[in-house]
Amino acid sequence: MSSNSLIVRPATSADASAIASVQVLSWQQAYAGLIPDQYLAALQSSLLRRAAFWCDAIAAGRAHLSLACVNEQVIGFIAIGACRDEGASAGETGEVTAFYLLPRYWRTGAGRALWAAGLRSLVEHRYRQAMLWVLSENARARRFYDQAGWSPEPDSERSLLIGGASPREIRYRSPALS
Repeated sequence: MSSNSLIVRPATSADASAIASVQVLSWQQAYAGLIPDQYLAALQSSLLRRAAFWCDAIAAGRAHLSLACVNEQVIGFIAIGACRDEGASAGETGEVTAFYLLPRYWRTGAGRALWAAGLRSLVEHRYRQAMLWVLSENARARRFYDQAGWSPEPDSERSLLIGGASPREIRYRSPALS
């Protein structure tokens, strides 16, 4: 991928189907071995529901998404919004609610460009800090967040219930945003 072909731009509701596809394909690859295979294989059937969710979230302003595109094709996205965690400082704490990139673009610089756009969006929305949740066993993603200067919060781990399994996730906190 040439850096000239990568464009990062804001998402519109019209991008919802492409966003849903990236989300599903990324989950299937990134979470292999972390979430049951049967659950991951069945994600294709959720595309319409996911597209409707993203369309509504973008239109209502509940999420602000930036897209990474190559040759006008969406290859990744980052979504930010107000932190959903109980006890978060209203208006001061943002959250990276989703950050996905098609696997063939991992380690190409597209993720870093998309991440930078997400951080700019957090600052533009006047958040002073941000959080995100990541599967505890997702070493690749955790390395990315560690290298970006985010820190895991001690004692923040929680269990999920996904496809009959109970993977754990941990909350990461950003350095001060400015």
